[in-house]
Amino acid sequence: MINPSKSRIQILQLIFVVLTAIIIPVGLTYFNYQFSVQNPGGNDFLARWNGAHEWLVNGNNPYTDEVSLVAQKYIYGRAADPKAGEDIAHFVYPLYSMIFFAPFGLMDYTFARALFMTVLEICLVLIALVSFKITGWKVKKLGLVGVLLFSVFWYCAVRGVILGQYAVINALLMLLGIWAVKEKQDIAAGIVLILSTSKPQMSYLLVIYIFLWAIFSRRIKLIVSMVVTTLVLFGVTSILLPTWVMDWLRQLVNYPSYTDRIGSTLSILAGLAPGIMKPVNIFLHGAFYLYLVVEWFRSRGKGENGFLWTAFLTLVITNLVAYRTATPHYVALIAPLFLVSRVLDERWGSAGRWV
Repeated sequence: MINPSKSRIQILQLIFVVLTAIIIPVGLTYFNYQFSVQNPGGNDFLARWNGAHEWLVNGNNPYTDEVSLVAQKYIYGRAADPKAGEDIAHFVYPLYSMIFFAPFGLMDYTFARALFMTVLEICLVLIALVSFKITGWKVKKLGLVGVLLFSVFWYCAVRGVILGQYAVINALLMLLGIWAVKEKQDIAAGIVLILSTSKPQMSYLLVIYIFLWAIFSRRIKLIVSMVVTTLVLFGVTSILLPTWVMDWLRQLVNYPSYTDRIGSTLSILAGLAPGIMKPVNIFLHGAFYLYLVVEWFRSRGKGENGFLWTAFLTLVITNLVAYRTATPHYVALIAPLFLVSRVLDERWGSAGRWV
């Protein structure tokens, strides 16, 4: 027999959860809209929004210089000057990234930016929660609140939200992929991992590693899922815009012309010795790539812990060697940080928790 009192409590709890799920995103969006009105910007998002808007609303190829010029005028009120370090605001993402940008391209920019910021903020919380699941780090309530606050408000996260960096969504896709592999949900893993190539400089090494690991581990469903998802994404988008692959590659080739002032993390370190920067730069990149490949092969047959460690090592090294790494990319490193924290917690007890 159902207890009426218990049933009422469950209904009230359900109502509370539903109201919270509505009120929090609405409140965040309202705050983000006020912020966007008072602080125009979000240029990282603007270039992607403009590409989606021009394609969906005006029927223009998002990879053309004319579309990039529209974004430049939004940002500077004129054409950008790449020699002065100004962003020429190419779309520069593969066309299947429109899965994430298209809904916003149909909206007014200021509202679209505010809503996109809300999505990023929710993703930051999800990144922390997924990282707990992947690493198995168990934190008591007060510590959990502190860790969640850190995950949302540390510099890389806040900067990502203000700039409107898609990297936050991509980081969540990458971590969901790792979690799905761990849980043997191989079809889902393959889909989200290939979707994470929407920002390839973040995930290219992780996707290569997991594909090779799947071959060695005979995870046939994972291999098939990754291959089929790739074929479907490229096939459908090529029907919608047949020239997009070549147009995208043209923008990628042009990418160093206005971002070369920054380069990879390792190239910045090599720049500390300007007289021998080039050979030092080549040596550092070669050494890290070689070390990573060695670790990939060492992870064969080492089970779940070996896979997780190597996947996280791949995330870290990606942010060292990738040609152009922005600090919002580092939100993906929350998971490796949690793994190290769990080990310290288990080995050092209360002292480890303080650390």
